[in-house]
Amino acid sequence: MEWFYASGSDQKGPVEQVELDRLIQAGVITRSTLVWREGMTDWKPYDEVAGVAAMSPSIGSGEGEVVCSECGKLFGMDETIRLGSGFVCANCKPIAMQKLREGANSTSEQIRQEHIKHEASVKSVGILYFLAATALILLSVSLMTVTLGGSRSSDLGVFFVAASFFGLLLGVALIWVGIGVRGLKSWARIPAGILSGIGLLYLGLGTIVNAYILYLLFCQKGKTVFSDEYKRVIAETPHIKYRTSIVVWVLLGLLLLLIGMAMVAALVGRR
Repeated sequence: MEWFYASGSDQKGPVEQVELDRLIQAGVITRSTLVWREGMTDWKPYDEVAGVAAMSPSIGSGEGEVVCSECGKLFGMDETIRLGSGFVCANCKPIAMQKLREGANSTSEQIRQEHIKHEASVKSVGILYFLAATALILLSVSLMTVTLGGSRSSDLGVFFVAASFFGLLLGVALIWVGIGVRGLKSWARIPAGILSGIGLLYLGLGTIVNAYILYLLFCQKGKTVFSDEYKRVIAETPHIKYRTSIVVWVLLGLLLLLIGMAMVAALVGRR
């Protein structure tokens, strides 16, 4: 049985039932996704036809008989195997298994193509955490150096040293979260979400950036790219790559340069 489904304003398909099941597991098809197959009068949300789909294997007229989904012939239950939502006879099993493998690869490629831009955006958040951690660690080290080598009052000196240690710890935490986000680790969504939630307090550009990060982490595509199922998809599609624009790399380089210059200026100014 072949299915068609809606993805935004596009029509996708046809896909076999086993491919449809995998798309559902990956979150590409949800309960509200419009689907259609031969025999239906109109497109309907998947949850309205899910019950019908679950009963799709044809039952023969004889007791204990089923219809092979490949050759269409009647066989006893003990003469077939269940494959996906259908039944396949022994003679058709090799063909069905080959279709299953081909369908799996096709589905994985489709899922990866539909999520690759979101995956790249999420990984770029990890780079932002690395940059923020670098700036914070350099600033904390410079502050501690100036404080320990200066002539500040003891109370003020203790405060600055404590602030420096806190900055160092926060920088290490940012690196840890950045590694998790870059690796699409499911646990990383929570600490990254907390950091972005705190970042919303910074009015202006900081609020916009952190709101966008929260969207990347917790929207439907965000949930998918952090899932174990998507890790399997990545493993099956190593040939699909997302090339980051050279403009992005140039901007990141300029940002690093500005951070370095600011740190140097702060050290020189203190002395």
